[in-house]
Amino acid sequence: MLGINTNTNSLVAQQNLTGSGSALSQAITRLSSGKRINSAADDAAGLAISNIMQTQINGLNQGVSNSNDGTSMVQTASSGLSSLTSSLQRIRQLATQAANGSMTDNDRAALQQEVNQQVSEINRIASQTTYNGMNVLDGSLGNVSFQVGANVGQSISLNLSQSMSAASIGGGVPAAGNTLGSFSVSLDSNGAAAAAAGITSVTASWDNATNSVSYTDQNGNAITDASTITAFSNAPAGEVTGGAALPAAAGDASQTWTLNTNGSENATVSQINVIADGKGGFTLTDQNGKALTNAVASAVFTSGTVGTDSNGNTTLTGDTGATMATEVEAVTGAIATASQAAGDNPNLDAAGKTTDAMGATIDKLSQSNTVSQIDISTKDGASAAMLTIDNALNAVNNLQATLGAAQNRFSAIGTTQQAQSTDLSTAQSSIQDADFAQETANLSKAQVLQQAGISVLAQANSQPQQILKLLQ
Repeated sequence: MLGINTNTNSLVAQQNLTGSGSALSQAITRLSSGKRINSAADDAAGLAISNIMQTQINGLNQGVSNSNDGTSMVQTASSGLSSLTSSLQRIRQLATQAANGSMTDNDRAALQQEVNQQVSEINRIASQTTYNGMNVLDGSLGNVSFQVGANVGQSISLNLSQSMSAASIGGGVPAAGNTLGSFSVSLDSNGAAAAAAGITSVTASWDNATNSVSYTDQNGNAITDASTITAFSNAPAGEVTGGAALPAAAGDASQTWTLNTNGSENATVSQINVIADGKGGFTLTDQNGKALTNAVASAVFTSGTVGTDSNGNTTLTGDTGATMATEVEAVTGAIATASQAAGDNPNLDAAGKTTDAMGATIDKLSQSNTVSQIDISTKDGASAAMLTIDNALNAVNNLQATLGAAQNRFSAIGTTQQAQSTDLSTAQSSIQDADFAQETANLSKAQVLQQAGISVLAQANSQPQQILKLLQ
């Protein structure tokens, strides 16, 4: 059918030309941007997934950067510690020299001058070792958190709360396993020395890790039942009622006093609880929670009678007026008994009386000086300085080990994060990036169709002109 008002062929040609034009435009856009998805219209789901992946990639890459920053901070702190170690080593060398008997007091005074300079250098290093304006060796940073992952909570912490100033390192209590003191005593009923059955020596050892004291007998076996200890205190703890005797031999500094109940059975402590008091010391309590206190630091047996002091505690006094004291040396932790004055063997009678507690407590343990307190002007001071420097070097070495482990961890994290970022980038590329081989073919196809469409449209538009020939 021939008509003028409607040119169907032209309309079809126009429609196809529009389609080929859109295909040509899309191919040109993808080839010019390099992306298959340039808008949500191209692939809504693919665009959403690609954006999520890009978020993770950015986070992982930033985590790698953060890890590198952490490595730089650790290296800065480690370099400062290396310099600090050199100063400590020099001080120890000077202390070792000063401890030599061939040195005079003037020689030691001269060595102390260099020690003072090295201590000042230690303080300078501790106060001036900084990273990005933050001091890393004065303890002010505390626990530092590094965000090394792409998501919340993916972080690691580094403890930089230990100050490396001279006043903060070198001090401490005796190391774990060191013997604080031991003694062995035994008596028979007449006050004469006799071989004691069972435990004859008690050794107390301080454990830095747990802040506690452990006890061993003369054979090195751990003591867990206090009732077997016969040589640790001068009297049992707990309430004791009835006849009691505390015989002791005159002139004997090694004495054990046993308080008997009912004239036969020994009052015992079945459990000793060691409780840290938070001030560098500890207290002892028995199985009933009663304190094993009343440390005897002076004469408490002075008149040969049984009486009550101002605090309501029962006191036992020797018949001969002799002085008998049990003392805990606060400096060394050793337990010693004072010699008894010459005279008759005292028989201390507590019949019908009740005592809450009689025993000994260790008020504190000896502590070494810090580096800032080192004084090698004397031979003893030089020897003490060597121990102080050893403690300080242990603190520095521990922090160095922590920093070294952190640096290795940062390196491992950076490697892992980079690998994850690469994998995600590959996955994202397969979703979002354009396939140039395919898009080039699409471009050629669209161009041919566009050219053909234009040519066909021209022919379709010329068809009405042919109808005019019918009117001639």
